[in-house]
This record gives sequence, structure tokens and C-alpha cells, in this order.
Amino acid sequence: MDYNLDENLKQAYKRLDLPEDISKEELNKRFDLLLKRQRSIGTDGTTYDDEFQAYKLILDALDQQEIQAEEDQRLAKWGRLSGIARKFENFLLLYKIHTIITIVVLIVLVVGGNALYKNWQEQKYLASLPPVDASIMFLGNYESQDTGKMDDLNEMIVTHYPEWKRVETSIVYLPSTDGTANTMDMSYLQRALAVLASDRPDIIFMDEGAMDWINQQDALQSLESIVSAKDLSEDDLRLIRSKNENGQQEIVGLDISDTSFASDLPINYAAPTFIAGILTSNEKRDEAMEFFEHIIE
Repeated sequence: MDYNLDENLKQAYKRLDLPEDISKEELNKRFDLLLKRQRSIGTDGTTYDDEFQAYKLILDALDQQEIQAEEDQRLAKWGRLSGIARKFENFLLLYKIHTIITIVVLIVLVVGGNALYKNWQEQKYLASLPPVDASIMFLGNYESQDTGKMDDLNEMIVTHYPEWKRVETSIVYLPSTDGTANTMDMSYLQRALAVLASDRPDIIFMDEGAMDWINQQDALQSLESIVSAKDLSEDDLRLIRSKNENGQQEIVGLDISDTSFASDLPINYAAPTFIAGILTSNEKRDEAMEFFEHIIE
């Protein structure tokens, strides 16, 4: 062979008892014989590990030799300058790789920087806003008229109740085909339960199906005090009752469907029913009750 063999390669030829000028075709034949011998003996292969490694080392060297020969032939047109041409090509390849890496890094920096800037702008904007007075959830067969945005809904609530300067609203879609919890899809129920547990809204508005489901969870606070506060009759049809843990009926919901507040809500719904309630986990009960009293005036 016309190139210097390193010590490992020389040992591989010696291990297999092969001439250093063996062709690739002949080497493949010898390798096939080794495989046949292994199968005929029926060993687990460990006996021939050294020989297999030697064959692999020689095959890799022959492959590299072929690549080198093709490159030499391609650069032969440069004559004495072939060495310089090879170095120049290697330089261009290295430069190309570095250029690509640099472009990728710049793209990452630009995108990341833009994301950081937008996040900074958003945080700056949120810091300039007044604190959130109440978080309000609409749970049921509701959809926002402006999909994905709650700005109009937030503004409408603040307009109706100027005591609040800022509210955050959300809509959790919980469809029911007959207005009861019996026809609700389990996947929607699981999602609603997870959102309620994580978000814990101060006020919740429900349709009849969602109210039925919430009642089954014993998740609503008593609204009994609103009767005396607004001088309502015990028979007022707007008062929604449910049995408590002692088996007694108590007011847990307030039907506001016929109020101007409900009619102004920028929400699409299958049935025009809005029942207001307060979750048992709510710590802003007094503020929520004042809001309810204002709505039904």
C-alpha cells in the first residue's frame, strides 16, 4: 500500500495473517469465510471478537483509501497546486460550517431577544394596570363573541360595576345537550374540575347544566344573606337552592338571566341562563355579595 500504516492497522493485518496490499474484494471473501466458520462451530461470537475488530479496522482503512484516491483524482487537474487546492477547499468547508453556525446563533439571539423584549413590554404593561379586583369564570355552554380575547367582557363588567377598576374573566366550555349534568362529556368535566381547582375564581356564572354538576360537588357557598340584604321574598324564583350536608335546603345560586347585566354580556350561549355563585374556597365573599346585590337592583 502507498500510505503509512499506523501500529493498530499493522497489528490487524498481522492478526489475520493478511498481506498489506490485499484488495477490498479479497478481504470481503476472507470475512465471509470467518462468518461461515463461526456458524459451523456454533460459538457465541466472543471467540472471534478480535478477528472481527481487525477486519473492521482494515475495511475502514480501505474505504478511506478509496475516498482519498477519488479526491486525488479530482484535484489532479491542478497539478502541482493540488495540495494548495485541497487546503483551500478544506478552508471553504470550515468557513461554510462556521458561517452556518454563526447564522444559527444570530437567529437564536434575535428570536430570543425579541421574546424577552415582548415579555418585558408585557410585564411593564401589566405593572401599569390597577390590581385585579375580582376573577370571574363563566362555566357552561358559553363561548366568547371575540374568540380568544376577554377585553370586551372585562370592560363590560367594569362598566356595570364601577367600584371595580379591573377584573379578569375566563370561559370554561362545558356543554350539555339537555341542560343537565347527565349528558356532559367526561373529558370536559375533568378539564373543568382541573381549571376550577387551579384558578379558584372569586365569582362563577353557570348555566343550568353546570349548576347541576357543581351542586353535586358541594362546591358552592350559601347566599342566604342576600335575601335580607335586598329584601327578597323566600319564594323569589331567582333564588336557586340545594341541600347542604345537613340535608337542609339553602340558597347557593342567584339567577340573573333577566338582568341588564346578563343581556349586555358579549357571550354566545346555547340557552340564555346565567346563575351566579361563589365557590366554597373563595375568600372574597363579601365583595362578591356586594356585586350580586348591585346586579339584581
